[in-house]
Amino acid sequence: MSISVNNITIHPKRIAKILFGTIIVLVFLNAIAVYLRLFPDRYPIFGSIHKFFVDMFIGAFTLNAEVSVPTCFSTLMLATTSILFFVIATQKRKETDRFKVHWTVLSFTTLLFSIDEIAGFHEQLSKLFKNFPNIKGLFYFKWVIPGLVFVFLFGFAYFIFFLHLEKKFKVLFLLSAGLYFGGALGLEMIGSLFASDNGLIYWVISSIEEILELLGTALLIYSLLLYLENYLPQLNFSIDSNS
Repeated sequence: MSISVNNITIHPKRIAKILFGTIIVLVFLNAIAVYLRLFPDRYPIFGSIHKFFVDMFIGAFTLNAEVSVPTCFSTLMLATTSILFFVIATQKRKETDRFKVHWTVLSFTTLLFSIDEIAGFHEQLSKLFKNFPNIKGLFYFKWVIPGLVFVFLFGFAYFIFFLHLEKKFKVLFLLSAGLYFGGALGLEMIGSLFASDNGLIYWVISSIEEILELLGTALLIYSLLLYLENYLPQLNFSIDSNS
């Protein structure tokens, strides 16, 4: 016996507003957390319990903390992009589209990014360069070296794929990638110039880095939903107990 089919209606603009609104809230909470972290002498602490909750707040809402609310939110958004890429790739395979493999690889890549976001595998890449001399300046965090190589190779491999996209999606996808990698690599390299100080400038730069990554991912989700709306409007989600 099958139950009635319920179509799920998705509104890209509404979802985008929710995502960007959440990012704004997280940025505000991060600003408070960074202030509490850097200027502990400017606010009173009323006992050990109060200090415990202050420390917990700092850890929970600092944008570049390894395990935090922003990190979990970023992981969920990246996982969502992986699912959306997978949905598109599945349909492209049915249509025997020439770029079906490209969409599938994008799904797998963003899934790895979502796992890495919370596991921090990319930072372990620095160990591959442990025998390299210590580099000061833009390459202080050595993992950015393979990161830059990845972006270059990725751009080369997807150049033809990029050219086949409609102009609107060229702009949206390029802007999404620019924001994400501009934060993950560009701001990471700039922040490395101030990493040894661990002062206000470093924390501001690292916060902007994470904000750009969040904005890039949120924009990518909006772009993919818009792509689904434009090119695959026949897709719907249903429940059937006989299947």
